[in-house]
Amino acid sequence: MTIDYDGVIIGGTMQARKVAMSAARQGARVVLVEAPEAVDRQIRRQVSLEVLARFSQNHQQAFLPGIPPPITPQVWSALRHKVTLAADVAYPHLALEALAAAGVDVVLESGQFIPKPRFALATASRRLAGRSYLLSPPTQVKMPSIPGLAETPVLTPDTWLDLELPPQKLAIFGRSPDAIALAQGLALMGTKTTLISRGEQLLPTEDLDISRFVESLLMAAGVDLRLGASLDSVSYDGEFALQFSSGERLQIPHLLVAVAQRPQVEELNLNRIHLQASSTAIAVDDQLKTTRPRCFAFGPCLGGYWADHTDHQDGQVALQNALYLPWRRLQQWHRTGKLPTVPEFARFGMTAQQALKYYGDAAQVFQISGDQIPKLHLDDRITGIYRCIIHRNGSVLGAQVAAPNGADFAQLLALLSHQRVSIQQMNKAHNLSMTSIEVLEGLSYAWQQNRWRPGSWRRDWSENWFNWRRSRFRN
Repeated sequence: MTIDYDGVIIGGTMQARKVAMSAARQGARVVLVEAPEAVDRQIRRQVSLEVLARFSQNHQQAFLPGIPPPITPQVWSALRHKVTLAADVAYPHLALEALAAAGVDVVLESGQFIPKPRFALATASRRLAGRSYLLSPPTQVKMPSIPGLAETPVLTPDTWLDLELPPQKLAIFGRSPDAIALAQGLALMGTKTTLISRGEQLLPTEDLDISRFVESLLMAAGVDLRLGASLDSVSYDGEFALQFSSGERLQIPHLLVAVAQRPQVEELNLNRIHLQASSTAIAVDDQLKTTRPRCFAFGPCLGGYWADHTDHQDGQVALQNALYLPWRRLQQWHRTGKLPTVPEFARFGMTAQQALKYYGDAAQVFQISGDQIPKLHLDDRITGIYRCIIHRNGSVLGAQVAAPNGADFAQLLALLSHQRVSIQQMNKAHNLSMTSIEVLEGLSYAWQQNRWRPGSWRRDWSENWFNWRRSRFRN
């Protein structure tokens, strides 16, 4: 029995569009099914965080060393306009018209799987059968189960810019990357911002001291940070009333819920086709196969803290395994995560705690601060840290960076680590920026200092060698 497509892509994300374009470029016949405006929401959300970070940094610098005044309607209007312009010009090569021109069959409808009489994806107007199926559905904020919250007009990372007037006071519930970026950015713009989380640590995936550093960045921006805070109830009567378990009550004009995004899979009928998925993620193996044969998943629906703020290499792994032989595996080790804060925070690989637990004394942690980098002094941007976890053989196990262009540096380290370039060879790579060279030289110097420290076998052997040579030398 013939099939209609080599791949049926269930989308709603930019990752799905990238995979569809890549498949068409390789000559595969694919169809992309996505709900109308789902991708537009994702683009606007991501662009808004990047624009807010840059806008807030410029706004803060204009009022140094004082605290920025409350945000004005003019500045708020300029911010909204900038986000709209940036979203309109983002990813023109992945617009629906470009996909159709490349040969991708685009269906702007929701769909659901039907197992009989023939396994397929059914939309309102079509029945789509393919050799393989690739899932990358959109994500959305799921409201926490706090009494009264669901009945209130809360904002989300998708809707905060819908406010016509700037928020003078605002509370954010959650500790997701979206929540952290919004809290710092709005505070730097002059909004009195409170960030509330039930978790005791702001960055749950990172070392405690790194999380503390990011917490200090938010507090320095003026964020009222409340970690380990539990809400008993939320009500709304012209203003939000937040009742804490401690007995405290907070009145606030605006409440923004920015907990982790959840994949929208309810309409896909996954249970009926025995495809395992939870409320937080679709289950896959390291080849991105789901529990249903011929079905793969990629993108934010895989879940995890950095699901919406990581690279897109999982899409290419899923595509290659779906179209060809399923042999490629996702290298989680070298995936980066990014926070659009000021300065940027980015990470990849193991944390220091994980590396020390796994490798013991063979793992070593080296860290330099931004004030040790001459180029950052010239730019007056010395706030930041560069932490690198290095094996004693020179291989890089992980990094955590909070610095200007931190995401670019973390991505560079991840790429060089993937190519098995050791720390002492990294600064010899071509086309590096001066800042990257200076940081790599500093990290390499610290690693070499540790290798040749007095009392180590290498230093003892070297000293004995030089002592012997001096004793044998004759003029």
